Amino acid sequence: MERGNDYISSEYDKYDVFDMGTFEILKSQSDGDRLIVREVYLSYFSEAEILVKLINDHFKKGNYKKLKAPVHSLAGISATVGATKLMKVANDIENSIITNNLEEVSLLVPTLVSFYHEFKRVINQMI
Repeated sequence: MERGNDYISSEYDKYDVFDMGTFEILKSQSDGDRLIVREVYLSYFSEAEILVKLINDHFKKGNYKKLKAPVHSLAGISATVGATKLMKVANDIENSIITNNLEEVSLLVPTLVSFYHEFKRVINQMI
């Protein structure tokens, strides 16, 4: 069976775009101050935007080995803010790089970019 982008995306359907529990924890830790929560997400997006661009640029140039560090960083910061799908696909890209499965990487990077924009849209509606 050929694995295209639609097939890859459907593998992540079981994961939430956003973990509401993480959002609630952030609200609780900030004593309910929505401005602090907003700043956390704006800070995340500032860093994530750079990482996603770097990942996409390396991908388009075929520099797959250079993807590992920014993908790892994106997975970590995404976990912190509850970007569940994004974290999962970033982890999968990192594992595919480690195992030298470049075909999988080539399918997953566009999925990562798509999930990033989806997460950004969801959070922007909430904050």
